Amino acid sequence: MVILFIYVLLLVLPSSVSASSSITFGSVIVTQVQDALAPRESSNDYVITSKKSYEGFFVDSGFTNSTTTQMISIYQQQIRSNSKPPKFVFITHGHPDHLAGLSLIKKIYPTTPTYVTTEQVAGEALKWMNFTCTNGFISIDQCNIDFKRVLRVLTSPRTQLTFNDTSVELSALNVLVKGESSYAGFLGISTSSKDYLLFTGDAITIRSHLWVSNFFDTNQLPSSDDALCAWTGNMKTSVCDLQLAGRKATIFPGHGPISGPLNYTKDISRNIAWLRTLRNLTFNSCNTTYVWSQMIRLYPDFGEKHLAASGGLTTHIPADANSVNCNCINDSPTICPVYKAPPTCPYLDINESDTTLACDIRYT
Repeated sequence: MVILFIYVLLLVLPSSVSASSSITFGSVIVTQVQDALAPRESSNDYVITSKKSYEGFFVDSGFTNSTTTQMISIYQQQIRSNSKPPKFVFITHGHPDHLAGLSLIKKIYPTTPTYVTTEQVAGEALKWMNFTCTNGFISIDQCNIDFKRVLRVLTSPRTQLTFNDTSVELSALNVLVKGESSYAGFLGISTSSKDYLLFTGDAITIRSHLWVSNFFDTNQLPSSDDALCAWTGNMKTSVCDLQLAGRKATIFPGHGPISGPLNYTKDISRNIAWLRTLRNLTFNSCNTTYVWSQMIRLYPDFGEKHLAASGGLTTHIPADANSVNCNCINDSPTICPVYKAPPTCPYLDINESDTTLACDIRYT
């Protein structure tokens, strides 16, 4: 079974002006860059620089040329150099809205290495870029790069992710994001002021729809929604781990606004509630229009309102509805005649009010 975020809608958007905002943690400046035309749904990419060493790196590389150009401009301004290359580019996952700008970065800084956490991340990235370039969703220039050669798997993060600022420590975390075959990596930054910055890519987004679908590996509908359950458990565990470590975590997501230490647990609970509701609806309906209208009604602050049209639901809904013998013909019926609960999942109880997080499950 495969569950992936699908950003096909974003792939056909034209290049546009980008927006950015910066936050300073001690000597570290983090600048979020995103498409100004869709600030709540556009992919987030990040420029990280040091006011001590005047060096920096990128987390993800942008989708449109305007976004990547702004990232490079911000980096050059903050390090006060037009020639000093970034230390590295860290790619959280293989979706093209976080990866397509790599060609421009490599053109300007050919010696800067690009890292992913695992071969699986690199493999999915290659599939996505092949799909994107073959269908003409991005420019020829953006496709004019050997992603297989450029993407390097981290083998020694402590020596590869170098950053000459003694007040910070970098760490890369391997993440099995959404079940059996969708992969990503987190990048963590610990500062001497006890801040902890976590760059999550699409594994954790904030008030932005969690696009779920199968795509590359089998091109078949999933037989169950175990991956949704595993993905939810991963999010809950991240909250628990941060709490146990006593870290003041600021989350820099792949989509949506930044989530500070006071909001992270609440934001994760909202993500889980969204997945729980989607799971219950899709398990008993063949009608994507109906499902999406209900999701927008219940979660109006989750941004993008055209998920069904862009493919994010169409490969998830029929499998679950069919599993309860709901025969889907021309998007009907709206709701199956007999309501049945989805399979048991310790992290996605059918009780809508259940917001228990992993620490509560493990340690009480």
